[in-house]
Amino acid sequence: MSLTPQDPLSEPNPDLDLEGLRTSVERHWGLDGDLVPLHGERDRNFRVESGSRRHLLKVHNPADTEAVVDLQVSVLRHLRSVAPDLPVPAAVPTRDGRPWVQLTGQDGRRSLAWVQTWLEGRHPDPAEMRTTHLREWGRTSARLGRALRGFGHPGAGQPMLWDIKQLPRLRPWLSAVPAAQRSAIEVVLDHFDERVAPVLPRLRAQFVHNDLAPTNVLVGADLAVTGITDFGDTTHTALVCDLAVAAADLVGELAGGIEMVPEVVAGYEDVTPLEEEERALVMDLVAARYAASVLITAWRTREHGWAPPVDEKANAQLEAMLAAGLDGLAAQRASGARPRRSTEALVEARRRTFGEQELSYEEPLHLRSGAGVVLRAADGARYLDAYNNVPVLGHSHPAVAAAVSDQLRTLNTNSRYLQDAPVELAERLLGTLPDRFDRVLLVNSGSEANDLAWRIACHATGARGGIATEWAYHGVTDATWAFSPESWRSADPPAHIRLVPPPPADPVAVADAARALASSGPAVAAMLVDGVFTSDGVRGPAHEWTRAAAAAVHDAGGVYVADEVQAGHGRTGDHLWSFVAGDVPADLVTLGKPMGNGYPVAAVVGPADLVDPFVEGTDYFSTFGGSTAACAAAIAVLRTIEEEGLVENARTVGARLLAGLREVASDRDQLAAVRGWGLSLAVDVVDPTTGEPDPALARLVVEGMRKQGVLIGRTGRSRATLKIRPPLVFGERHVDELVGALAAVAGSSYVVRP
Repeated sequence: MSLTPQDPLSEPNPDLDLEGLRTSVERHWGLDGDLVPLHGERDRNFRVESGSRRHLLKVHNPADTEAVVDLQVSVLRHLRSVAPDLPVPAAVPTRDGRPWVQLTGQDGRRSLAWVQTWLEGRHPDPAEMRTTHLREWGRTSARLGRALRGFGHPGAGQPMLWDIKQLPRLRPWLSAVPAAQRSAIEVVLDHFDERVAPVLPRLRAQFVHNDLAPTNVLVGADLAVTGITDFGDTTHTALVCDLAVAAADLVGELAGGIEMVPEVVAGYEDVTPLEEEERALVMDLVAARYAASVLITAWRTREHGWAPPVDEKANAQLEAMLAAGLDGLAAQRASGARPRRSTEALVEARRRTFGEQELSYEEPLHLRSGAGVVLRAADGARYLDAYNNVPVLGHSHPAVAAAVSDQLRTLNTNSRYLQDAPVELAERLLGTLPDRFDRVLLVNSGSEANDLAWRIACHATGARGGIATEWAYHGVTDATWAFSPESWRSADPPAHIRLVPPPPADPVAVADAARALASSGPAVAAMLVDGVFTSDGVRGPAHEWTRAAAAAVHDAGGVYVADEVQAGHGRTGDHLWSFVAGDVPADLVTLGKPMGNGYPVAAVVGPADLVDPFVEGTDYFSTFGGSTAACAAAIAVLRTIEEEGLVENARTVGARLLAGLREVASDRDQLAAVRGWGLSLAVDVVDPTTGEPDPALARLVVEGMRKQGVLIGRTGRSRATLKIRPPLVFGERHVDELVGALAAVAGSSYVVRP
């Protein structure tokens, strides 16, 4: 970032002649005596010893204009008027009534100077603070914020780079940070862009102190606050940023200081309760404060040499936060927080309790937190998530967290009571689907939705036969397992199931399967189809195939079920639902946990003539399917997809990713066909000598990508197809990161056989 010469971050402190300065103070304010230098980051501050009286003299950085000084003077005047109990200084006018004067330094630069009343006390040592003191610090921050709530000033339009919300503007300074510390800062910058920046504009905003650090607070012998000084960072920003600064700066020098942040927050909320979205961002903003401190000090050191070197204390706290994971304030505040085990201890405990259930990767991936498309491991390593489709909005999305938390604090019960959330969700879903759909049944998971769809189909048709593609996956219940050959691998199909090859095979196989079922007795009740054929190796779009399959099922008297668990919610980039994009005449639609960004909620949607007879004939009810909190999550997901344009994002970013993958594969013999539809993509891995699918090599590629910090999976009958299906907030820079990692892995000796 290029700053103007008059920016206080690039302008050196005033160069003053102390004797001349003492004379000026006596002439303008009538104060004679010694000037004792005090701490100042970009200004020059002095204690004026005039007999038994003391005052504070502030000589501003030459970059500060009259508007900057007037803001600070006006803030003090406002605070002393509306909150006289707050210990803030008063501005002392000159002999002729002016609030400040202009002085000329030894180097000819001009600075504005003014005098304040003196506040007694000492700066606190955070190490001596106990819980009560931490909470009082939070209360003081909140009291300041409340007192400034009605304050206004033209200076609101001037950006302050120490304002946390300005963090993205500091990214160009990353090159000034030593290489060993750079990756942590980059993680926070990415995290801020993905999770924090989209939320800040809708939070409460006002003028705040923005620098309630121990160096700007005075305390007495009992550590009670006796003075609040230095309003030089006052700015108009999100209210919660002020709290984050106060907490971060107070605990910044303490080992394990991050564990004390919740106490500061608790004190703040004694005065000003946080809104849920604000509470969810506190730890993210604390990390951002530390990142800003490292970036600014590193840049100033490189550019001018007169600033302190990189803020090592801020960097240490930041590294500790990333190692622990940015889990959010709620987890930090939990009383008696759940102890965290080492990776080795957790592996052993999992084996004792879960048995030999499979883990991803040869070396278990021990995750602690996630935000957007980034996951953070217990060892602090960052991973780009290009695999998990359930969190369609990205991990820990604040809109979903806020919606669920607010609802859990209010009411969470079953949908047999009359409530707004289930009805609103049903209306929103139906509004996205063709007119023939007018009934919604809410359940807890995709497996339950597909199981229910199967029951509806059997009830409507009286038949008991099913059709699925050769390597499909539709769930874990007894009924849906029968439609999931991926789960039973090489075993023979259940007697009532017929399998058909996925596209691009001839869809005539669907009609043949229906006839085979009819001839053997059960007849076809339903065919379940994942619109992107994820487990079959990602085969979409296949509009002609799916339309032909639906027609064949209808001709046989069966029900076509569009399983949108993996294909829906905009993943294909051309509509919320893949079957609508292909104009497929589906009868029932099933949705799974992506519907709630991972919160347990799912649905079956269909026409009244199919759904109503089933409900009436079976007295159907799911106890907590469509619970109030689950519906709140699902509403937040639909709203956010629309507000953030995620369907269009899936289309454009998916196209960029598809092109990048094809470019990588074009000159690497072990990478064959590349397919994709929106943000559901696949790359076939083959033995370069034979061209046959090579599952072992595909596994090496997936492991290699993990070592590069990118998570993908494998799919297909041979498990030789790379599966890429990131959250829908995946961006262009994430595409470049993924493509670069694949290029490196596919070209390395790790996956190239001699």
